[in-house]
Amino acid sequence: MEKFSEEKKGKDSSFKGEESFFDGINGVNNLTRFSIKSDLLRRCVEVAFKEEKKNSSLQKQVSIALVKKEKMKELSRIYRGKDYATDVLSFFYNEKGFLGEIIVCPEKIKEEKGDSSIEKEVCRVIIHGAFHLLGYKHETEKEEKVMEEKTEKCLKKVTN
Repeated sequence: MEKFSEEKKGKDSSFKGEESFFDGINGVNNLTRFSIKSDLLRRCVEVAFKEEKKNSSLQKQVSIALVKKEKMKELSRIYRGKDYATDVLSFFYNEKGFLGEIIVCPEKIKEEKGDSSIEKEVCRVIIHGAFHLLGYKHETEKEEKVMEEKTEKCLKKVTN
């Protein structure tokens, strides 16, 4: 079993005193053997939403699922028409206080990144998925560059 390191001490893991568009993680459904703290996942989404300064009296929740490679391949085939696993999928719902879901495949991330910190890469794709829920796309080089820059900026806030 892959064990992620604990979140660094002294890091502000909430944005108390600020009204935020993000109300929290509705749930983390971990269907893998990877272990990660839900507080770290929450922080990834919070930082992305704060970056966009999403303030609203209408609070939104996000759910996160960690799935095995076979499940991610199935979801990718059904929803994207691609017959391969990807590292992250985001599903925008925006109904009854629920913004959407971010689905992550730690196994695929580990395959792609090798010796890189899996914890950091999971954070990267969670942030990336959060930006998709906020309406960002990367269908053009310009869109991809903007999204990558925003993701990296947020990743530094979460992992430093």
